[in-house]
Amino acid sequence: MTAMASRSESARYRAHPVIYRLMQWTIAVLVRIVYRLRVEGKQNIPDSGATMLVVNHLHLLDPAIVAAVVTRRVVTLAAEKWQDHWFTRLFFRGAGAIFVNRGMVDRKALRASQQLLESGGMLAVAPEGTRSRSGVMQRGKPGVAYLAVRTDPLIVPMAVWGVENLRDWKRLRRPTCHLVIGEPFRLPPVEGRVTTDKLQEMADLVMVRIGKMLPEGYRGFYAPQVRAEQEGVCNEHSSATV
Repeated sequence: MTAMASRSESARYRAHPVIYRLMQWTIAVLVRIVYRLRVEGKQNIPDSGATMLVVNHLHLLDPAIVAAVVTRRVVTLAAEKWQDHWFTRLFFRGAGAIFVNRGMVDRKALRASQQLLESGGMLAVAPEGTRSRSGVMQRGKPGVAYLAVRTDPLIVPMAVWGVENLRDWKRLRRPTCHLVIGEPFRLPPVEGRVTTDKLQEMADLVMVRIGKMLPEGYRGFYAPQVRAEQEGVCNEHSSATV
């Protein structure tokens, strides 16, 4: 890739810092008006260095919840469809989002994301690829593992729920939204050829980390895996105390 092409792609997510901070402040104020926001584990967000925030996707406002809590500059992946409307296009461009075509392997988006992480930035990713229509976790896509293998960032799991309860306002009740931020980790090194199956396996590992922080009713596809791991830990603890 030429230097000019590299600069062109990076320009897609490098919003003006003043515009970004103004948007971030506005979003944080609005989120705290709309929700009773309960946050745990904010100390787990690294102050610097290549970082990938991975979060389950229940609602269109999930990115707003993350932006309201994380003080570092965060670049978010957004569906290409949001460029179709002038307001959402201006909003996401102002926020410096990387637009992704979900109907295909978007190599431009992958290159831009990889470049961001290699430069020590912070990327927010919903591994499921799209918001859940059922209100529970869907299976994560291997793309999150592909990026992690290529750039080796710190991965910070984030579990959000309650954001979908906006209808509580119809009963004049302000909904409570929870965001739990887990301890950072890295994916284990891969030996040999990195296959699609291996990437899927590592994506599932990431999703299970998120699932462990969610209430049981939200775990969906990953409920059996989370339950098995939790029972394994309990059995080990019981054996150690005998």
